[in-house]
Amino acid sequence: MAPSRAILLTGASSGTGMSSGTGHAAALRLHRAGWPVYATGRNVEALADLAAEGIQVLYLDVTDEQSMIEAVDKITAEHGAVGTLINNAAYSLNGTIGETPMDEVRRQFETNVFGLSRLTQLVLPGMRAQGEGRVVIMSSIFGQFATPGRGYYQATKHALEAIGDSLRHEVARFGIKVVLIEPSPVLGGFVPMTVADLGMSGQEHAGLYDEFWQYFVDWHGAYRETDHPKGRGRMAVRAEGVAKVIERAVSSDNPQIRYRLGVPSRLLPRMRWTIGDRMFEKFVRFFFPIP
Repeated sequence: MAPSRAILLTGASSGTGMSSGTGHAAALRLHRAGWPVYATGRNVEALADLAAEGIQVLYLDVTDEQSMIEAVDKITAEHGAVGTLINNAAYSLNGTIGETPMDEVRRQFETNVFGLSRLTQLVLPGMRAQGEGRVVIMSSIFGQFATPGRGYYQATKHALEAIGDSLRHEVARFGIKVVLIEPSPVLGGFVPMTVADLGMSGQEHAGLYDEFWQYFVDWHGAYRETDHPKGRGRMAVRAEGVAKVIERAVSSDNPQIRYRLGVPSRLLPRMRWTIGDRMFEKFVRFFFPIP
């Protein structure tokens, strides 16, 4: 029996809630390229346009183990195994390190790290049994460094970098490849319109960081202009561009270990290495919102 080509993709909504739109774009692109795609999310109704394209849509919440088991079992029953897992579901927690309630921090890690890890565990037996498979992990430019106001979200992306690198060595002898995707900021993705849109607890909206959060919202305005971006927005990437790279990571016989999308993601790690930590810290303070 030929190895499974079935793709299980999490976070496939069109850009609301837990998605920056990359999952939706990737589902469409992979389906149109002939891959059997199972696009999943917490709100199946939000996936209706994908279903209308002929894409299989399933309920899957990465914080609900039973939903993950059912999705993997369904694909295994129909294809023998999950051929490729694209770990895309995530959301961005906004808040300072000192003031964010720990329940919110735990919820961030449950979604962005622990759920991803458990779903990966669930698909690996089938991949090992068929002698090949692929795990694609959506990291971020912020898996390479961190900025104020989103430290816990960025910590989850740092964690995914370590998980991806460790897993790659652990499963290589079974024919399983592990790929990390590190896009620059995505136009329209995780972009707050107002301070209220930041989704923080009430105590974060007043007191120590009022001016910072307003600046934070204003600064992200450069990434809201999806049609004709200006300034920093011109260095951002589009969901469709990320989807194109995901397709490459899925279909290549010898995929890269990391795909860095956009000038910032390719440039900043080299810049940090070249100028050193103290000078890079000055760059962060100059370029990003700072309290």
